Amino acid sequence: MRLLRVSKAGVALVACFLCVACGKEERAHETNDVIETQAEKSSAIWLRANEHVDPALWLASREAGRELAESDPAVDKMREAIVAARAHFLESHRMLANRTAQIGKMLAEDGRAEDYAGILYELADIAKAAGQTQTYGELCQHYYNLRHKGATREGALSVLAERYKTQKQFR
Repeated sequence: MRLLRVSKAGVALVACFLCVACGKEERAHETNDVIETQAEKSSAIWLRANEHVDPALWLASREAGRELAESDPAVDKMREAIVAARAHFLESHRMLANRTAQIGKMLAEDGRAEDYAGILYELADIAKAAGQTQTYGELCQHYYNLRHKGATREGALSVLAERYKTQKQFR
């Protein structure tokens, strides 16, 4: 009788191990399908928090499609735009650079390429008119959605300026 209990317990234990092992194999297989070499991809796509790179240099180089020198006038222009925008948004310089690169790439893919510094300045003006610090990523998404649906740059900025300036009335 005791031998029978052990065998049932042993069978149950083996069945549990098999189920657990199968689940791990599936998850590991799925993970390998999803994750490509992150180290190679992320540094080219995003400016990571642990990288000690000037966000203006990174963003200007990204827009130019090549590495720029720190002394390049495009880097100074980008630095000024990031500093001006930072006063009106919650995000850090690094995140402003990342979001600008993201929105710039999305607009370019839509055939609506825009100047990165111009995006920063224009969206900062909208946030400034609202009278309170905004979330840059959210404003970028609203801007992109309008542009993606066919609005001109001026039209999209006008719509956003109207929407965001009403925030001032409710403070």
